[in-house]
Amino acid sequence: MKKVILTILLTLTIALQAEVEKFTITDTEGKQFNITESKDGLIFEEYKGKAIFLIIFGHNCPPCKAEIPEFVELAEKYKDKLQIIAIEQQKYSVEQLKIFKQENGINYSLIAGKDYNDFIGYIADKAQWRGAIPFMIALDKNGAVNLIKQGFIPKNTLEELIEKLTK
Repeated sequence: MKKVILTILLTLTIALQAEVEKFTITDTEGKQFNITESKDGLIFEEYKGKAIFLIIFGHNCPPCKAEIPEFVELAEKYKDKLQIIAIEQQKYSVEQLKIFKQENGINYSLIAGKDYNDFIGYIADKAQWRGAIPFMIALDKNGAVNLIKQGFIPKNTLEELIEKLTK
C-alpha cells in the first residue's frame, strides 16, 4: 500500500513539475536570464531576492522614451534591491538595440523581443497584455507579481513601489 501511495505521489509531482514554464532570454550584453514560472509570478534565477521591473516597450514610443531617464536613475539608486529588464517590442535587432541603449545612456538590461516570441506570448496570456506599451509587470523580491500596469508611471510612484516590493 505504501509503495502505491509513493508511486502516485511521485507521478503527481512529476506531472506538476512538467507544467511549469521555463524560459531563457539573453540581453544585448549577452547576459542570460533563466526564468521559471511560480504559482505567484516569475522567478528570475539570477536575481533572487531582488525586485524586478519587467518592462515591455518600444524604441519609437514617446511614453516609453519618457520613462527611460526615470528607469536609469532608479536602476542606479536601487541597484542592490532592483533589477530592470526591458523587452523591446517594435522589432529592433540586438545590434539596433545596442545602439539605442548607448544613445540613451541605459544602464539596465535590454532584450530584443523579436527573438523571444514564446516568452512575449506567455506574458500576453498570463498578464492579459493586448499590446499597449509601455507595459510593466512588477515582481517583489520573492518573484510574486505585485503590479501589472500599462502606460507611463511617474517616478515617485515607482519609488513607492520599489519600497513595497523589497520589504
